[in-house]
This record gives sequence, structure tokens and C-alpha cells, in this order.
Amino acid sequence: MNKAIVITTINYPSKAVIKFSKLKGFKLYIAGDNKTPKNWNLENAVFLSISMQDSKYKKLSKLIAQNHYARKNLGYLEAITAGNEYIYETDDDNSPYNFFPNFFEDTLKVDQISSSLAFNIYSLFTKKNVWPRGLPLNYIKNNKFTISKRTIKPLIQQSLADLDPDVDAIYRLCIHDQIKFIKNKKISLGKHVYCPFNSQNTYWNKLVFALLYLPSTVESRVTDIWRGYIAQRILWELDSELIFSSPSVYQERNIHDFTKDFNQELDLYIKSESLINTLELINLNGTPANMMLKIYKKLIEQKFFKKEEMYILKEWLNIISF
Repeated sequence: MNKAIVITTINYPSKAVIKFSKLKGFKLYIAGDNKTPKNWNLENAVFLSISMQDSKYKKLSKLIAQNHYARKNLGYLEAITAGNEYIYETDDDNSPYNFFPNFFEDTLKVDQISSSLAFNIYSLFTKKNVWPRGLPLNYIKNNKFTISKRTIKPLIQQSLADLDPDVDAIYRLCIHDQIKFIKNKKISLGKHVYCPFNSQNTYWNKLVFALLYLPSTVESRVTDIWRGYIAQRILWELDSELIFSSPSVYQERNIHDFTKDFNQELDLYIKSESLINTLELINLNGTPANMMLKIYKKLIEQKFFKKEEMYILKEWLNIISF
């Protein structure tokens, strides 16, 4: 079974990236960007420089802005066209624990959460006051839920990250505790329950590779979160659900300017709840690609994305339908 790891980076190989390159059973793909060192090199890794991206995926590479997290799309494409059946994605500052991976490939029974529109999944993995980046602020303290059992074919799985998990700039500016989440736990979100999931420790089945697409006409700190909300909406039409599990990595975060992060996250604070409500009103059917096109058409009409997003999405879908 072919499995890929996809990372985008502007740095020389980090300790985390070197660890991932040594994992058995996975092939590592690195998508470079404008700031990535030209002489980037690592044994057991496939490196796609900007020039290689322009050569192999000319139209899409030109459509996606440089110095944007959506350059990771080119790494996904390289892994997909190479015939991989699973894609694991992460960042260059997440290091795997020695028990990595903790993902499932066969149908399994999990605890399923039912709640209101948005739910803070972190609250079930720690008692600390912390929430994931992109959770509508009105729902941070939502603690009303019920649990039932559900048997699921896992198509998308988000494992958490210890130490400095994926949180928003408000959390980092105001609290910024080091976090260790509960071990050996997995939970799915039932229909009509949204929680943001990111691109930092996530496992994708080939049946939903189309949903990997990172939109380019929003900020880099928005793109993977809104992609995740769209993916959750489509998963329910595929009789599956998003699964969260205990951490399999720990993050030693690269240096960030929290105020800059805050400014890049403004759409998450202001528009995410409205985006979720819009997704709830869309009737969907057909293939994942057809559902994506319908969703993006509506979200472009509602000004969540710029109109150019549709051109980029169509080129993405055209390539992966090989």
C-alpha cells in the first residue's frame, strides 16, 4: 500500500522533516515556495522546487500565488499522480512520536459527538481552556453534547498535536499554555456538527483526495480551516465523518509574529460562522468533485472567496481526474 507524506516549507530540512523522511512505509514529498532554499536536499525525499512545479503543473502553478500556503497543493498533486492511496500531511515543525502513526484504515467503531452547529473538540481531550484555530468564537464555551456509538469508514482523520497545538492568535496572545492532550482517544463528529481541522497532522483516504484542495484567494492562515469545513460537509454525503484522535506529533513551533497571525486570521473570527451556516443550506449529491464545484460556486457568490478561485479549483480537479 503506497502512502505519502506531504509538507511545504521555506526552511532547510528541520529535525521534524528529517524524522519523517526516515519513516518506513511512507514516501516524503516537499513542496517548495519562493523563499525555500534553492539547494534544498534530503535523502528519501522528493523535492518540488518552484521551477519544477512550473514545469510539471504549469497552469496551476501560475494560478497559485507564491509565498502562500496553498503551494502545498502542488505537493499533493505529486503524491496523487505517483499513485499513493493515502496522504498524510503535516508541517515542518511537527515531530512524530515513536508510536506514529495512530491512524486507521479499516472500518471502526468510535464515540460520535452530537451537538449544536460548532463544537470545541479540544474540550474532550483536555481540561484546559483552549480551542482550535478557526472555531467560531461564539462556540468556544459550547459544552453541550451527547455521545453515541458509530461505525465509520475513516476517510479523513485529524490527530492533535501536543505542546503548541493549532490554536488562533487570540489564544496565543492571551493564554498560550503548553498543552498535553489525553492519550488513546478517538472521536467522530456527527452530521451538522462542525469543528475546524487543519493541515498539520491529517490522514486522507484516496476516495477524498479531491477535498485536499487548499483555496488560494484567502489568507494562508484561513485556507486549511475553510477547506476543512467544506470537507466535513461533503463527508456526510459520503456516509463518513471526520475523526479526531489523540496526538501522534508534538509541535515545536517556528517563530511567528502573533499580531501578524491575528491580522491574517480576521476572516476566521468574523466569517467562519456565516460560512458554516451557508454550507448547511446547500443541497449536495454526486461525486466529491461535483459537490466541491457547487459549494465553491455558492461561497464565491457570497464573497468568501474571489471569483478566480473557481478557475484554480477547476484546474486542480482536471489534473487529479487523470
